[in-house]
Amino acid sequence: MITRWFVGCSLVLGLIAAGCGSDSSSGGSGGSAGSGGSGGTGGAPFVPPEFGSWVKYEPEGAVCSDGSPYAFYVEFSETSDNIVMYFMGGGGCWDYDSCVGGGARGAANPNGLPDDYANVHIEVELGATSLPINVNQVYPLLNNDPAISPMADWNKVFVPYCTGDVYSGSITNTYEDPDGVEPDEVFAHVGHTNVVAMTEMLNDMFGAAPEKKLFVGGCSAGGAGAIINYYFLRTGIDGVQKGYLLNDSGPIYPSQEPTSRSRFLHDEVESVWDAASLIAKAPQSEVLADDFGALSRILSEEFPGDRLAATFFRLDYNFSLYSYERFWTLDEDKTLVEHLGDGLGLNENVSTDRTGIHTAWWDDIALLRAQYDAPGRDNLGYFIPYWRQTNSSHCVTIPGLEENPPLILLDNFAELAWDGTEIDTDDGEMNIHDYAAHLLSDAPLKSYFEVEGEGPYVPCTPGADLDVDACEAAVNPPAP
Repeated sequence: MITRWFVGCSLVLGLIAAGCGSDSSSGGSGGSAGSGGSGGTGGAPFVPPEFGSWVKYEPEGAVCSDGSPYAFYVEFSETSDNIVMYFMGGGGCWDYDSCVGGGARGAANPNGLPDDYANVHIEVELGATSLPINVNQVYPLLNNDPAISPMADWNKVFVPYCTGDVYSGSITNTYEDPDGVEPDEVFAHVGHTNVVAMTEMLNDMFGAAPEKKLFVGGCSAGGAGAIINYYFLRTGIDGVQKGYLLNDSGPIYPSQEPTSRSRFLHDEVESVWDAASLIAKAPQSEVLADDFGALSRILSEEFPGDRLAATFFRLDYNFSLYSYERFWTLDEDKTLVEHLGDGLGLNENVSTDRTGIHTAWWDDIALLRAQYDAPGRDNLGYFIPYWRQTNSSHCVTIPGLEENPPLILLDNFAELAWDGTEIDTDDGEMNIHDYAAHLLSDAPLKSYFEVEGEGPYVPCTPGADLDVDACEAAVNPPAP
């Protein structure tokens, strides 16, 4: 059984999702943290309550799936007006089993956000004790060490996740138990509504600072949330001179091509999460309504001076399961066909089905690369390494938690934070820190794709490397 860790909601190597947040006050209005300027709406100058610590803010009317208050966190900089935002991951849901029962696709924080969620985001078990770890280490792009993050001195915004809709929803649903045993459950899929409210507050804080930079990132559901809401953040915060996007492991693949494998997922969630209301407010809404996978192209056209990138592993076995296992199955010839029944069509513990998952993922990767590599899209790029043990090759912008024991990782964090994300390129070895720095540079934006396979599941990949017996041994090792 694969342990799914849609970052922030389950366990890996003793990492335990815990209550987190900040002790600081909520609320606030107006202006630039770095300069102390007047607010984006022309109000009184905004004065950050403190610097270098996470401050909790609760937008009025913003809620989690259970109706409890939603919160985001800001760590203000004394030296920069630039802003880096990171959207937390944590699964997604669209029916009773996944939203209420948890299931294989349960979403993070179904009972609302714990207190102090930024400062005590997870705990590392160290024998009989545990060590609380804040988001600056769980998500190293928010770190304050320039050796770890190229945005170390920027204002930082941590965006928690608790709505099960990859930050795209504006609807509240009532889910009924299909067995008729348990009572109905009300579930608020209002992730996008919350982001809009958050953006208004961020504009009050930072809007007055001219010519600042905005970097938007996130992994898994947070990567999807970052790209889905990029237009609204980019246009909702005044004074942004240049924007950057790094969608980690939440790709929005083209969905209308003959080889697309994401169209069934897109069709399923659009109505459940009321994504249509978000699409209606976006540019080229008619195109998006037909193919939401056109979003990257549309953003590149809408913001030609911005730099927009995607990153994920070729052998991701986490978001790929989320995308395909309920919508595809294999016929007698082991060819992918639409799954029309209930439950799962592809079983993660069946070796041939694993090959089916990788096949679907690789088909979609090819479509995304073609979209990004098309002539005239010089502001689109990607960084796609092959495999890493951590988190089933899911989420590039988290530490290599399974590559190194926790104490070694934490004691050598600057050196090991990005371990396992390296690609050998014509420009030398590059990891995701290097690519983020490249994204922020003025050099022509490049893309990198690791060709040579590595790791135990290479035999499960489609094409010349497929080895049915070796794949079975990797997926279901024989008992010792």
